[in-house]
Amino acid sequence: MKRLIPLLLLAILFNSCGGKQVFNEYHRFDNITWDRFNILIFDVNVEKGQLLDFDLSLRHHTFYPYDHLDVNITFYTPSGATLSRDYHFDLKDENGNWKADGLGDLWDIDLSIRKEMSFSKSGICKVRIENKMTKVKIPGIVEVGLIAREVRK
Repeated sequence: MKRLIPLLLLAILFNSCGGKQVFNEYHRFDNITWDRFNILIFDVNVEKGQLLDFDLSLRHHTFYPYDHLDVNITFYTPSGATLSRDYHFDLKDENGNWKADGLGDLWDIDLSIRKEMSFSKSGICKVRIENKMTKVKIPGIVEVGLIAREVRK
């Protein structure tokens, strides 16, 4: 029992250090398939001086046929800046196991895309997520989401 109390306090401390979630939105795909031409747009309300961490949230089925996901993510900030980058996310470890948390045939994983992104102007930050896999229809993708957490300094 004496060993359990310090562990609980440590867990509470680590959870309180994480930033507050300020945005969380998901797009669910019909037929568990992400069409390459189905570009996702998220509108995130941001404040001047705010620091945010952004994650891509992915839910996929066991029958997803690839060990990775390729996407392009573009941020259009309220100040007019455009930040775009291609991402290659490995979804399996070196042993061929899904890196995600699973329940039955569904697997959930949050993938880091931007850390401590700052904003010089308040307004809407548009985030565009484009499927960059080589096939037009990618089976096994249940939903894709965007999560933004405020960074505590």
